[in-house]
Amino acid sequence: MVRGMTLARLLVAALMLAAVIHDLLAAIDRGTFVVWNFFGYFTIQTNLIGIVTLVIASRFTGRARPRWVEYLRASAATYLVIVVTVFWTLLAPTSDGLWTWTNLVLHGVSGVVLLADWLIEGPRAQLPVRNVWIVILYPVAWAIVVLIRGATDGWFPYPFLDPANSYASIAVVVAGIFVAGLVVGALMFSATRWRRITPAAA
Repeated sequence: MVRGMTLARLLVAALMLAAVIHDLLAAIDRGTFVVWNFFGYFTIQTNLIGIVTLVIASRFTGRARPRWVEYLRASAATYLVIVVTVFWTLLAPTSDGLWTWTNLVLHGVSGVVLLADWLIEGPRAQLPVRNVWIVILYPVAWAIVVLIRGATDGWFPYPFLDPANSYASIAVVVAGIFVAGLVVGALMFSATRWRRITPAAA
């Protein structure tokens, strides 16, 4: 069981990495690759976070994990659940290559697997919901950078962040996503309360 879960984590991490590399090489081949733009997408960044998270988690399968690993796992799962939800509700209708394997991995498999990983092997000590703010630190930093870029060099990763839509409209969408992140994060923190809780590693 432990070896199987460890192997599954590493295989999914490899699949996610292959999808990112494939899209990177495709962008280079099309002549559209710009490092700051490609790696500026929330999808790419969170999938990379998910990859690192799965690799780290694989080293602690079936045993106590440091508290920071649990926060990382909860955060990665939250980010990718948000990615999957936002993509299929807001972006899918206008997306090219909707059913390509890389799109399905980056906007589907990754979120499902990180969520399942959290639910199957939850934290050994309950994460206090009052600390859910930790989950949105990275998305807040990402949003600030993206908004600055949109105002300065005109680049934005998603249509709902287009400065032409007015910053009031952007603020509403971003605030909604942040609230959703807090709600999903709180649910992540609470989702494993049914488990027998034991002290976590320091």
